[in-house]
Amino acid sequence: MAETQTRPHRVEEHYGMPVFVELRELPELPDRPSEVADKNVPKGKYLRAGAAKVDVTPTDLSNVKSLGGFLKLPPTGVHDRLFTRVVILDNGDDKIAIVSWDRINSASWEEIETVRKGIHDRTGIAEDHILINCTHTHAGCESNFAEAAIEAATKAWENMKDARIGIGSKMIYGIGSNRRLPDGTGLWGANQPHPEAVMDNECGVIRIEDYDRNIIAVISNYSSHPSVIAGDNSLISGDYAGIGTQEIENRLSDDAVAMFLQGCAGDTGTHTFRDSRTIPEAEKLGKRFADAILDILEHIDVVSWVPIAAKNKIIELPAKKYDPDKPTVPPITPETKSIRDEIQAIVINDAVIAALGSMEPYVELGLMIKDKSPFKHTFTLGYSNGPWLGYLPSPHGFAIKDPDAEGEARTHFSAEAPEFLVNEVLKLIQEVKQSLPV
Repeated sequence: MAETQTRPHRVEEHYGMPVFVELRELPELPDRPSEVADKNVPKGKYLRAGAAKVDVTPTDLSNVKSLGGFLKLPPTGVHDRLFTRVVILDNGDDKIAIVSWDRINSASWEEIETVRKGIHDRTGIAEDHILINCTHTHAGCESNFAEAAIEAATKAWENMKDARIGIGSKMIYGIGSNRRLPDGTGLWGANQPHPEAVMDNECGVIRIEDYDRNIIAVISNYSSHPSVIAGDNSLISGDYAGIGTQEIENRLSDDAVAMFLQGCAGDTGTHTFRDSRTIPEAEKLGKRFADAILDILEHIDVVSWVPIAAKNKIIELPAKKYDPDKPTVPPITPETKSIRDEIQAIVINDAVIAALGSMEPYVELGLMIKDKSPFKHTFTLGYSNGPWLGYLPSPHGFAIKDPDAEGEARTHFSAEAPEFLVNEVLKLIQEVKQSLPV
């Protein structure tokens, strides 16, 4: 596998900044409004869907010691609220649940198991058919996420109705870009262009509606750190991702649920398109993000039944040298010199949602999977289904000794881990594809 970030691209100007524009072509969206396209739906098959959200913003801020990420100040107030959102799909043959919480990272394996078991007990959805993803906001805080996920899933299940679904994507600009220079050093400020570094600008959108064409849920996938807001902030916020999803919900209806699934954002951020690291800038980018998603949503055709399948797998990723006198986070298994990770593939019609695990994978890893995926649409995720595993740089990152690869207290994955992970995810995608009815 090549140790290079070079991908076919050109440089264009967007929002007054030079931007990396990948030449990868996406399936075209129609240039007309969304239509119902039920011509090939099997007779007697239909889809049901439900969605719900639960507010997890703490009511007593005095009990919150600090905000997440690099925001170490105790919160003094709330700019925008934090939520756990759940979407459930049932096509009569199989069921899946997708959970998104406004949280910087997932929790312990035990908490993931608790959430999955709780949702299974309430809905009957198989535990390996439940995906849990973090938006990765750096201005959130810990709360009752597990309890809220089970509550939201229960509400979504109770709200199930006949539904249609469609999937599309588009390259969008003005939100994220790569934040690593060629030597691996970082860009953390504002108005910092980096047009020659790899960026996945694809924004994937899943449209779910009822038979009156009212939106039940919108699921979006994009790869960029929600870290517009700097460390001197003391207001709770979902950053651009949380602000954007709430903006979508406000523009659609009181009942619509807008969910954000964080992609492979280990080396991507908003530094190019923010003028400062403030809440007004997070609002600006959040509304820009909402505009982009709603534009894509408007052109996605829908059908009243789709095949659904899901599969997960626990893998052991190669780790650096194990030293019993230096415990690591994540822990390295002494016997295998490896790090436990869960990968998952969820198929919805001609799309696959591929979760690489609960690490912060570099954007190139997601692109490597998209390059070889057999599906029309492939959406890749980090920050999913487990405890925080740290950064996982790309082969390029290891080759140039990126600080996330070689720096003190950085990744504990070895240089073999990226290629190993990509291959394992691609194998899992193939396995799920083969399980679909012919």
